[in-house]
Amino acid sequence: MQKRHSFRHLAWRSGVAAVSQAMMFTGLYPFLPHALRVAQKTQRPPSLRSALQEWGMSMVVSAARPVGFLPLPGARQVGPRPIIVIHGYAMNRANFLPLAYRLSRAGLGPIVGFEYWTLGRCAAAAKQLAWFVDHVQTVTGSPQVDIIGHSMGGVVGRYYVTLLGGDGAVANLITIGSPHWGTDVSKIGVGHPTRELLFGSNLVQRLASAPAPRDTRVLSILSHSDALVPAASQLKKEIPRAEQLVYDDLGHVALLGSRRVANEIIHRLK
Repeated sequence: MQKRHSFRHLAWRSGVAAVSQAMMFTGLYPFLPHALRVAQKTQRPPSLRSALQEWGMSMVVSAARPVGFLPLPGARQVGPRPIIVIHGYAMNRANFLPLAYRLSRAGLGPIVGFEYWTLGRCAAAAKQLAWFVDHVQTVTGSPQVDIIGHSMGGVVGRYYVTLLGGDGAVANLITIGSPHWGTDVSKIGVGHPTRELLFGSNLVQRLASAPAPRDTRVLSILSHSDALVPAASQLKKEIPRAEQLVYDDLGHVALLGSRRVANEIIHRLK
């Protein structure tokens, strides 16, 4: 159970959620970033089909946002290790409903969601994650957990593993569409991520220079059709001792709803 937030903090989160919902239901996301990628002509542009699939999945997870107050599927599942899922910028753990359902059907879990303030610093979120991992270990009696982070959530998970002593406490760190080397679209947002998640930022450089984890297995899942974190922008450099899995046709949010992605994650966590 996480610490309670102040009314002011909850009001800010509600405002961010409202803007995110409006963008997805109107189609501003994903069609604007997809159009920008096509106009740039610097890398493989996402197809119209992938953009439409991304819009459909984005509306589904947006409609499910209120369900994020409830436990995820598999919250009481008894599996090899607890799984902590970490949402991306301006989102919540409801994004993981399709993936959590498939993980629980495969006998993995318990599956719990970690919520953090996405307009804040990654370091602050990672410190809260460290407390949350300790809490989950205490409640479940498990010496290790698995972490699955989407987008900014994957960067938070990597910060914890490489810079805050999470190496070993985390058996598997799986990131989905995470801008480990930065992304140019972060500059159009608000809050600290507009600086921290840019190409060449201090945060990106600090993570790049951090020692590679020795005991935590790392998997980075990317897609060439991801208009927010294109695979091409992340494949220029490699995360030390990390495996990379790349798809051609899945958007940033569609990665979370993909059965193919779920099967790969299940295979590794089992």
